[in-house]
Amino acid sequence: MITRDKITAIIAECMALQEGEGVIDYDTEISIDSFSFVWLQHVLEERFEFELEPPGREVMETLNSARSVHRYLAEISPDSVAAAV
Repeated sequence: MITRDKITAIIAECMALQEGEGVIDYDTEISIDSFSFVWLQHVLEERFEFELEPPGREVMETLNSARSVHRYLAEISPDSVAAAV
């Protein structure tokens, strides 16, 4: 099961690659670009065998924190992702 903590850790790892050092928590505002999304896809597939297709542009614009990514993943795959609170 993919949890809040696991998603936050993946987002933090991705943002560190993109922006260098910085603290990322569940509600830290982030910007997911195409590189970030590809990294997210890769890590989810590698660690959890979770295949993630790129969402539409409208959805991509709403993915601005680990919380929003968690909500999106829980919505599209409730069997694999713990419910977002």
